[in-house]
Amino acid sequence: MQKRLIALAILAASASVTTQADIIGATAGAYMWKQSWEGDVKAGSQSVDMNKDLGYDDETGKSFFVALEHPVPVIPNIRLQRTDLDISEQGTLSKTFTFDGKSYAQSEVVDSTTDLSHTDATLYYEILDNWVNLDVGVTVRMFDGEVSIKGTSGEGSIDLDAPVPMGYINARFELPLTGLYASGLANVISYGDNKITDISLGLGYEFGIVGIELGYRNFDVDLEDDNEEANVTVDGYFLGVVIDI
Repeated sequence: MQKRLIALAILAASASVTTQADIIGATAGAYMWKQSWEGDVKAGSQSVDMNKDLGYDDETGKSFFVALEHPVPVIPNIRLQRTDLDISEQGTLSKTFTFDGKSYAQSEVVDSTTDLSHTDATLYYEILDNWVNLDVGVTVRMFDGEVSIKGTSGEGSIDLDAPVPMGYINARFELPLTGLYASGLANVISYGDNKITDISLGLGYEFGIVGIELGYRNFDVDLEDDNEEANVTVDGYFLGVVIDI
């Protein structure tokens, strides 16, 4: 009798471990993003047009993420993502202006860099988990970039290195028995005249634990601080691989 009870206990413990293992999961992805840049920045007398003055056009960036989900209800899941978002070009100025105390003349040739690269740390809860998956949480986006313009009078720059809290929503809709799915992810914040929206929409096909995803991402920034302003939009299509364990 005692041996039978011990055997039942071992089977119960094994079933519990198996159930927990089925609930714990990890997801990772890597994307190539074709970025189209437009907008203007200001750190002085006049705004600077990224296309007309700085010569910005298209760039290619990378993005990586990893997410971990666990079975403990009160503890949020975690998602980390890194996005490379920078461009360097040479342009001919269409007007005279000052930027960070430096003067630049019309028709002057300048070198410039705009870096909006960032790391996202997201804590979220899984609200739905069936053919519709819905995650809701909070993202802290840590920028570590700058805007710099270099001409004959020197180099002016403004730092973009502040952490920004943002709302997070991530949804996925699966078409049963096909492997096809649609997804949408949004990070958004708005306060006063400042607003940041980052929205991705994708279509994917999953076979086994690997998925191929094609989509569109729009990143829009409107920031004001004293005499410094940045109104920048970066958007374009992306192609990625996602592994779901």
